[in-house]
Amino acid sequence: MPRRLLTLAICVGVLALVGWLGHAGQDKATSGWTEVAPGVLRSPGPVAGYALIAGDKALLIDVPGDVSELAKLGVRRIERALLTHYHRGVCAGLGELPREVKILAPKKAEEWLTPKNVEKYWRESIPLRGSRTAYLIVPVGFDGIDYSLEDGAALKWEGWDIGVLDTSGHALAHLSFVATKKNGPRVVFCGGAFASAGKLWAPYTTDWDHWTDLGLKPTAKALKLLASAEPDILCPAHGPVLTKNIQAAIKQTLAAIEEIAFLKSFERFTKERLGNAPAYRFLAKEQAQSNGSKPWTQVSEHIWLTGNTYVLTSKDNACLMIDPWDKRGADQFAKLSKDQKLGPLEVVMFSHAHFDHYDGVHYLPNRDKFEVWSLDTVAKPIAEPFLLRAPFLDARTVAFDKKPKDGDTLTWREYRFRFHHLPGQSEFTMGVEAVIDGKRCFFTADNFFHQDMFSGSGGWMGLNRSFPPLYAASAKKVLDAAPEWVLAEHGGPFEFSAEDFRRRVDWGNVSAKAADALCQSGNHLHDWNPHRVHVEPLIQKSKPGNVLSATLVVTNLQRETEKLQVTLLGRGLTKDQSWTFDVPTGTLRKSITKPLGARVAPGRQVFTIRAESGGRLEPSDAFFVVDVEL
Repeated sequence: MPRRLLTLAICVGVLALVGWLGHAGQDKATSGWTEVAPGVLRSPGPVAGYALIAGDKALLIDVPGDVSELAKLGVRRIERALLTHYHRGVCAGLGELPREVKILAPKKAEEWLTPKNVEKYWRESIPLRGSRTAYLIVPVGFDGIDYSLEDGAALKWEGWDIGVLDTSGHALAHLSFVATKKNGPRVVFCGGAFASAGKLWAPYTTDWDHWTDLGLKPTAKALKLLASAEPDILCPAHGPVLTKNIQAAIKQTLAAIEEIAFLKSFERFTKERLGNAPAYRFLAKEQAQSNGSKPWTQVSEHIWLTGNTYVLTSKDNACLMIDPWDKRGADQFAKLSKDQKLGPLEVVMFSHAHFDHYDGVHYLPNRDKFEVWSLDTVAKPIAEPFLLRAPFLDARTVAFDKKPKDGDTLTWREYRFRFHHLPGQSEFTMGVEAVIDGKRCFFTADNFFHQDMFSGSGGWMGLNRSFPPLYAASAKKVLDAAPEWVLAEHGGPFEFSAEDFRRRVDWGNVSAKAADALCQSGNHLHDWNPHRVHVEPLIQKSKPGNVLSATLVVTNLQRETEKLQVTLLGRGLTKDQSWTFDVPTGTLRKSITKPLGARVAPGRQVFTIRAESGGRLEPSDAFFVVDVEL
């Protein structure tokens, strides 16, 4: 062929190839799905799902949204969908799949996805009394899911071999999938088990209970399994696809997880990290970790203790009680009163808004004869248990006679009490200073335990609005007050040690930095907080066709105004609705209204809030509940 003709042919071929590639790229742009590996597509949107493609057939891994756009890429049939876990972000599109699609999920996810179990979860967890919980649960369950996937399972599909790994941690039931094809890369789909180098999305999901590293240990194990799978391509639900330096990225995240897991315990920090932990005495060691069933201990002439409950007597034998727990507390007080020939109960105080520190008030006789006091911050969720999402609340309301503010002083008989906002284990916590029997005492609720009891603290947990800097600030208040006795709860009062409390301040500050390092935003008060975006009241009653009214509350910790898109989702609404807000630094409260459908079913209906900022899904767990009455 003459050189000119050869050159012309090459040019025509190149132009044709460019045209084909441009057309293919245009289709993908139109569909929003992008190819991340041969035969592997990633979905658009703030949560990523993936699809293995074989001709006109597809296998989905997670279904965060509408998959109809795959048709633009020639997909005619979706044969299977595999779920890494049960969070609503990765399950959002399940209801749109054709009925013939076989959906497989982790074996343990049945508890969080079947209609019966989901209905049970929402009925029993609001208000939440238990110490363990789950996050990001779908508002309505799904029928027809096969819950047979578990660690070690092997699947085959159109030349792909798919291995299953148990990578629980980000969720109570979580799997990752290792997909290989002859002569192809090793592709690992890891859901929320990994987000990016050194980071996790919504790390509060690892808070499986409120004072241990129970969820962080499996999270670390999951990362080790991901590393051992030796992926060539790592595909997360919340974060970019990784094709380079994957082992280093996993190792960096593992180190961050192991550090924060270690720091969940003040006891480990003071004894192992710092060493030479100070020695200081329990004041009532026989009561340590007790539940109020043991006989009363006389801590001093006028202080009695059993479990959580303190009774303070005056010189003329009148009584003040702190933290009555259940009927047991009322029965124990009756016994103490009889045995010691005590006078009337005149004041009951609650140290914090956990039911095991106040629900005994409902069993105390002569309610009209005594007053109820607590810090205004503590009183709010107890008086209005359906206003906020907070763990360990009792559904019964309590009326308060006095609600002092931070720094206020109240007197009872010969005693003078100074009240402090003392967040730590919970935002809704107070500390109280008083001189009793010549000792400067500081009641500190569940914040600070003796270093040899539990983990040395009440633990921190995003759901509990409990964060390391709050502990540091509260420990500094106690350190500055320099009491002689720290009257901690759960039977654990102890002698004050200044060195111990200096270490607690350090522990809070070090833990805050470690938590920041794990978060995608770099600020754990943003990422580790499921309540950053929330709705008040949490629960309300309504009738079909009525207009719902609520307050959307958003906290912006950045220095700049944040643009936030908020979408209200849920069956029973006339339609989904979105709002876009400019959120200045601080807290924005915005009234929202939405009509219920006229045919909404009676019973408990859950409506979720999806918040997006800059195209990213915000790591909050926002929802509200409507009990629909006919």
